Amino acid sequence: MIEPKGNKVLIDCYECKAKVSDAAAACPHCGAVSQSDDSMPVIVTDMDMKISSMIWFLLKAAIAAVPAVIIIYTAWTIIGGVMSPLLHM
Repeated sequence: MIEPKGNKVLIDCYECKAKVSDAAAACPHCGAVSQSDDSMPVIVTDMDMKISSMIWFLLKAAIAAVPAVIIIYTAWTIIGGVMSPLLHM
C-alpha cells in the first residue's frame, strides 16, 4: 500500500490483526514489533507429511527439473559454439 508522505494509515498487526498506525514502533494491543522493511512473516502451517507423499513430491520436483537442465545445456552449447570462434581469433 503506497501512501503519500505525511499521511498516517492504519494497517493490520501481523500478530493480533488489530488496526495499528503505520508509524507505530509496536502494536499497542499485543506488543508485536512492527516490521519496518515491509516484509511479511512466513508462517508454515503444516509440516506433517507422510513419507509416501514426501517421496512423491521429491519425484515430481526431480522430473520438473529435467526440462530446465536440457534448456540450460542447450543454451550453454549454443553460446559456447558462437563464442568459441570469436575468442580464438
